[in-house]
Amino acid sequence: QEKNEDDEANMYLVQLYYLICHIDWDYSCEPSIIKGIHYGPDIAQPINLDTRLHSRCFINDYLWNLVNTSW
Repeated sequence: QEKNEDDEANMYLVQLYYLICHIDWDYSCEPSIIKGIHYGPDIAQPINLDTRLHSRCFINDYLWNLVNTSW
């Protein structure tokens, strides 16, 4: 039962994150690649970042800058 509750909590977080950032992640790529599509207000923008080439700080800033802040 504890595993089921953890799964439900994780699914809730994934859904909440999608509602905020509008990114569909591509889970089929290599572990060092962050890939997906961001659906912004005007255009869908592909994301393809190599974690070997960019710092964690850069990647976080890049992804957060995609989030629309005009609520």
